[in-house]
Amino acid sequence: MTELGDDHYAVRFRDDVRFWIQRVFVPLVVFVGLLGNSVTVVVLTRRRMSSSTNTYLTALAVADLLYLLGIFYLSVEHYPDVHLTTHAWYWVYYRFIIWFTDVASAVSVWLTVSFTVERYIAVCHPLRGKVICTEKRARRVILAIFALCTLATVTTPFEYYVRTDTNPNTNQTSISIGHTALADNDIYRAFFYWFWAFAFVFVPLVLLAVFNTILVGTVRRSIRQRGLTEVETNCRQKQENKITMTLIAVVFLFMVCQTPQAFLLIVTYFYSPSRKSLGHFVLRGLGNIANFLVAINAASNFILYCAMSDKYKRTLIITFFPCLSTRHRRSHTFNSNVASYENSSIRIVSRHS
Repeated sequence: MTELGDDHYAVRFRDDVRFWIQRVFVPLVVFVGLLGNSVTVVVLTRRRMSSSTNTYLTALAVADLLYLLGIFYLSVEHYPDVHLTTHAWYWVYYRFIIWFTDVASAVSVWLTVSFTVERYIAVCHPLRGKVICTEKRARRVILAIFALCTLATVTTPFEYYVRTDTNPNTNQTSISIGHTALADNDIYRAFFYWFWAFAFVFVPLVLLAVFNTILVGTVRRSIRQRGLTEVETNCRQKQENKITMTLIAVVFLFMVCQTPQAFLLIVTYFYSPSRKSLGHFVLRGLGNIANFLVAINAASNFILYCAMSDKYKRTLIITFFPCLSTRHRRSHTFNSNVASYENSSIRIVSRHS
């Protein structure tokens, strides 16, 4: 097959995508994500935020933080001169950072599934939820997920080796990463592909779609029935619905950002174009875009928490802006008193109607 020249639109597409994503947008997203996830870990570990759900969300923030650090390290590959021998140290650690990033990605996937299933139990089976949905159990599940994901990807560093090439014209030596015999083994590649596809893509996405659909339906029914319940129960149910809706939003964002990568995973297995062909360059460009969407997902949960959780926002203000917390509490107390008076009035009117 004829190789494409550097001026071909497919080559320019890959190179432009790499430049803008790896050298411009990834550093920005990583900076925002590191800041947001660090704040989330601090906020969710406050005593007043203690709950099994927040234990999962704290672990998710840590996993996302580690993932963002990993992809930033890997993005440096696309900077000029990084292949020179003066940067040999970078390539020594490269294969281990790939493993590190894969572990963090896999952990994020199963933590998302775990807190979704836990929320389903708490909302749809509240009596069982009081026994099952505990912080102690959540910590055990988190440790198990980290251990299993590490073991499941333990062969990753053995797929790569540091390769040196010397240009005969300039006599300049460059360093890069090559694939080992293990990575090129057809049996290993097929096994690991299908294992990863089922364990970390298809099964989690199906589970999330099913449980999220059930949770959405449950919240909608709860909102319709809210007017028929006591005001005190109403407030408690409203708070539970807010927590559930926040988690639904987290899962929805996760599915939107992860689905393109899952689609490309299927495509690249059944369609494997030769190097430097049209399909090769297009798939490389699309792969960069899909991976960037996963990075956006890892950096964005903080924004969802701020937008949808009043308790998260209050704790954030108390923790990081104590000078503003007094004014915030006064305003909140005033609004609560007004709401309480209005609710009392409603009860009195309804009693006489």
